[in-house]
Amino acid sequence: MQYRVVEDHVRSYDDPIRFERGESITVERPDADHPGWWWCTDKRGRSGWVHDSFFEEEDYRFIAREDYDARELTVRAGEVVEVLDVRDGWALCRNAAGETGWAPMAKLALIAGG
Repeated sequence: MQYRVVEDHVRSYDDPIRFERGESITVERPDADHPGWWWCTDKRGRSGWVHDSFFEEEDYRFIAREDYDARELTVRAGEVVEVLDVRDGWALCRNAAGETGWAPMAKLALIAGG
């Protein structure tokens, strides 16, 4: 679905957490502003916000359910993006240049018929 960016968003981290399905991650603390999101660290020491649907607890460890990349997408007001996935207030988007990353749903508006 296509959305128009209604407010600029600049990514917060240059090299955030990334992991593949089956990897162990460290889950540290919940996000007070965005329920369902947790501050986590991957095995390479990169940290970032991860939605709880991307991991599960198994034998007192947290294991990735699927591949994930916490990279945010820098977007500008007026830009059109395709929304690929939505998780509790954040959307995985692809811009016209083919770049993908997360942006807050609050900064996007659905294009009618898009």
